[in-house]
Amino acid sequence: MFLVPQKRFSDLVAALLNDYGTDQGDGIVASASSENVQRHREPASLSSLIRSYGVYTICSVPVIVDWSPAILKFFTSIVGLRELTQIVVRHTFFAQFVGGDTVNDTVPLLSHLRKENKGGLLAYSVEVDEHEATNHDLQSLPVYKQNVEEMIHSIDIAADFEASLGSVSGASRKTWVALKMTALTPSSQTLIKFSDFLLQNRPTDSGVVYPGLPHPSDLNVLEERTSLKTTPSSLSQEEIRALVELRDDLFRICKRARERGVKPAIDAYALALMRTFNKNPSRRPSSFTSLFNSNQSIQSHDTQPLIYGTFQAYLRRTPEYLQASIKDAKQNGYSLGVKLVRGAYHPHEIEHHRKRHTSALTSLPPVWLEKRETDTCYDNCIGVLLSEVKNDIKSKANNIGVLFGTHNWVSARKVIEGLAGHGLASVEQGSGGLVHDPVIRVDDDVSERIVIGQLYGMSDALSDYLVDHVRSPSPFVIKYIPYGALAEVMPYLGRRAIENKAVLGGPGGASEERRRAGAEIWKRVFG
Repeated sequence: MFLVPQKRFSDLVAALLNDYGTDQGDGIVASASSENVQRHREPASLSSLIRSYGVYTICSVPVIVDWSPAILKFFTSIVGLRELTQIVVRHTFFAQFVGGDTVNDTVPLLSHLRKENKGGLLAYSVEVDEHEATNHDLQSLPVYKQNVEEMIHSIDIAADFEASLGSVSGASRKTWVALKMTALTPSSQTLIKFSDFLLQNRPTDSGVVYPGLPHPSDLNVLEERTSLKTTPSSLSQEEIRALVELRDDLFRICKRARERGVKPAIDAYALALMRTFNKNPSRRPSSFTSLFNSNQSIQSHDTQPLIYGTFQAYLRRTPEYLQASIKDAKQNGYSLGVKLVRGAYHPHEIEHHRKRHTSALTSLPPVWLEKRETDTCYDNCIGVLLSEVKNDIKSKANNIGVLFGTHNWVSARKVIEGLAGHGLASVEQGSGGLVHDPVIRVDDDVSERIVIGQLYGMSDALSDYLVDHVRSPSPFVIKYIPYGALAEVMPYLGRRAIENKAVLGGPGGASEERRRAGAEIWKRVFG
């Protein structure tokens, strides 16, 4: 995904669909959990420990992280070096951070994680090359259409994996699928232009800071009667058709997800999809009634919410945005799926705002200026969401579900403490300190509404800590698992390093991961 437009995609999809983020993660670094709560897990092989040590040694050098996309591009552009580079990357960074070349290749990893009581969030981590998107063999689908089919295929693999485990209810089906907007359209510029169009034409009386809130009129431009007769000056008819096609493809993907009982997590706020697919069947809009109520088998594992949209805590609007979204869900009878992350594009948002508002020096950027403000926003949202979950369970409704995406120890512990404090979990043992933190137990009602996620290959100490300290009938922790052919995900690997620079460089980041791997290697070799 391109760096600057990420936040704007949230607004874009808010309209387009009628709208893992990472931490800037300082926090507390803990050793593995205490023996009396630590669950059995297979020890990492010596070769994987050596690989991790090497990878995180490189990730500990900020200059290398910053230049990694350019370095990869340079070496892969030279015949001879390309093959050598791919071999090195495959056995280091690819093996550390990517689940496999295909979604089928991720199944052994999913099985391994489930043995450790962890779920998975599958992410086809490719984007569309705009030249390839418009220059394809007539006998084949365009690349972005192939991506649509791949995401549908990943839904089927996720569903089949859960079925192999005997998972029936939606609460226990903890293999989800990520949907990437930039992989589903022939040109990212269309998304950017549509985002600009929304910001120029959306009513600004919401009382929420820039870029405001999604509005019911956002999708009007995609209606057939509008797009075929009149064209906004900032959007061509071809671009409108591409946006309509994207909307229809997303509905098709989510229809399959609902049929197979797999939850999609969208890298933006997907209000319209939630309104359509996250509704109680008796309250769906009439235009979708025949489509989704005709086959009763669809309801067999339809635990709501089905679709999760992303809320980024580094945006100033997020507190009001979250409250407005909760209110909208209640008023319109659908379940709100929240994927709460901090956000990974802070420096780029500041620079983008500076360029757009050179004459308005007093205008504040859309993101918080200080990291501590983002941390405060994230932690405050934790409290709001846990309170909503408590009320939801009390009223026997099914109106909200939350994925807390965080690598931050402080925030993760706030979730655990908040679960106990809101009466959503019982405390079983331990008190105070990191090693002897309380072990809590949650029931099905909580397990089906709350999970915590981290990126695959990162923050394993935190993931293990959460597994050890939260007793849950289904996985409470899920790992975000990118997959794709090596050549396709090389850009992802370089960019992901930059996006996660704060995580890699902060306490508990690459240096700590390297230290942990080094200590384990020393223990294995020298006893």
